[in-house]
Amino acid sequence: MRRTIVLGAGALALGVLAAAGLAVRRARLEPMLVSGGSMQPTLDPGQRIAVAPLVRPPARGDLVVVARPRSTGAPPWGSPDPSRATGDLEVVKRVVGLPGERVRLAAGGLEVDGAPVPEPYLAGPPTSGELELELGPAQYLVLGDHRAASTDGRDFGPVGADDLLGLVRFAYWPPRRLRRRG
Repeated sequence: MRRTIVLGAGALALGVLAAAGLAVRRARLEPMLVSGGSMQPTLDPGQRIAVAPLVRPPARGDLVVVARPRSTGAPPWGSPDPSRATGDLEVVKRVVGLPGERVRLAAGGLEVDGAPVPEPYLAGPPTSGELELELGPAQYLVLGDHRAASTDGRDFGPVGADDLLGLVRFAYWPPRRLRRRG
């Protein structure tokens, strides 16, 4: 009887440790400084954000950190520059297109699979320019909220799931701009 209680307590302790380890890993946040204006008005230059590892595929509207490929200029968006050091360009963008979707950006409006998608987070009126593409099984389309000042999926094309580095959870500095994300 005593041996069973000791084994049960040991198994319970091991389970609690495993659960605590998973919780700590899931909650691990990395600080990041916003340095450009492409995500205004949502994020301003100089703002600090907390980025969590992706533990689920991102949803439409999520803010993500992307390892942005540099384009060599070849059509349609160029090919990744092989001289680029891994992780030397990280940008924050909003997920607007998910794997397998047909995305169209025309007259400044976003359509996904033929249905209009409201974008209340945009800075000012939508910009001109057109884009139409069908995303592959592991591709996402990411765009900036300030489209007129953003280098994003319209310039470098869809990004692969492996290029999504993290999910923006919240902004923590300056304090007057505290807002929860994701």
